[in-house]
Amino acid sequence: MIDPDKIGLVLWEVITLLSVLLGGIGLMVLRRKVNGRPGFTEGDRQLFFGPRKITVSTAKFWINFSAAVFLCFFIDVLEFLIFGWLGPGLLTMVVVLSSIGIVDKLLF
Repeated sequence: MIDPDKIGLVLWEVITLLSVLLGGIGLMVLRRKVNGRPGFTEGDRQLFFGPRKITVSTAKFWINFSAAVFLCFFIDVLEFLIFGWLGPGLLTMVVVLSSIGIVDKLLF
């Protein structure tokens, strides 16, 4: 039998994860709207709901992938030092958004 305390912890973490993800998506849409662009583009539709084909050579992909891993690691360490005291919710949102931005610029 599962301990009720653990069920509560899992439920709370699920609520936190959903709020961070939805908050990040909301900030992205808001930023796009402020810049005069559509909030949900055709590229987003392809990314979330359709097959996205990547046409990159294998060597270039691995170089970009390695650069993305390196940059994400060091940027996330820096963000942890700067935003760590604000709490795990805000820290997670900042880390996820910056990592998604780095990966999007380098790999797609």
